[in-house]
Amino acid sequence: MRHQEINMIVATGSVDGILTTAALVRSIDTSDIGIEFTQAFQVDKMDLSKWQPERKVAFVDLAVNNKEPAMTHDFVRRIQEAGHQIIAVIDEHDAKAWLEVLGELEPTLAIKPQSQKESEFKSSGSILLDAIEQDEHGRELCEAADAGDRMDFSTHFGGLVNQAVKSAIWDNSRRVYLARHFAKSHEPDEKIIGWCAEYETILKTHEEVLKTRDDLGSGIVRIDCTGKTVDMTTLMGSVYDLPGVKVCIVRGEMFNPAKKAKEVMSAFGTRIKDFDILSAVKGAGVPASGFASKANVALEDEGRAVEALKTIL
Repeated sequence: MRHQEINMIVATGSVDGILTTAALVRSIDTSDIGIEFTQAFQVDKMDLSKWQPERKVAFVDLAVNNKEPAMTHDFVRRIQEAGHQIIAVIDEHDAKAWLEVLGELEPTLAIKPQSQKESEFKSSGSILLDAIEQDEHGRELCEAADAGDRMDFSTHFGGLVNQAVKSAIWDNSRRVYLARHFAKSHEPDEKIIGWCAEYETILKTHEEVLKTRDDLGSGIVRIDCTGKTVDMTTLMGSVYDLPGVKVCIVRGEMFNPAKKAKEVMSAFGTRIKDFDILSAVKGAGVPASGFASKANVALEDEGRAVEALKTIL
């Protein structure tokens, strides 16, 4: 099959992306496979001069940059101009967006992108499982990838990869190691076990943060993560699982666009669907940055923002 030609994989660093990459590597009969992890909004930073010549490329879980499709267009163009060939796009986000980017190239793909809203494929893992016959190990990787795309990390592979990545989420070299290791092995080695142990320490930090939370009334809770290593997605899920919580304020170091530097600020988030918390805070005259579901506010303005939200809640 044509997928055996693949010798370069560009993937996103999600659990779905890592495990689907592992399954793809397992199904290819060669050790000469390059792997790079990135995100849709960072493909412009990928240095193609470091690639070996004439690569046969597969994208895994890599969506078109929906805020700036031209970035993805340019990335595809750079790959082709460098003498490489794209032969698979294993992605479930938006097939139409990929068709607009790939143009005449799309019909030649060995594996084509899908649209999860319009098909049975809800993850890159499910696309790969349908496209390529897998052995028992490969099938387990694809099924764990599919579950991971829905934030279900209860599977053997999903739980290990999620913990190993979350303890150093910025480190793409871990993702490459995990994909290569689990392509061959079912069980983690000592290095991966160590990474998972680091995550257990993070979970203990979560317990400490939750114990010291402040209830500000009207469904507003504040936690302080300053100087702490946390898994923000998991921690916020734990906060919103608390009875009556509508808004969570996270104190921690973040980038302040106004000062072009990092400082300790208060990030307001909400579990209320379609509640534009940024507009609510700014509407009260409080300087803030962020987006609809998150408003970053200077510490000295936190009290004013809280009072503004209380009048709404």
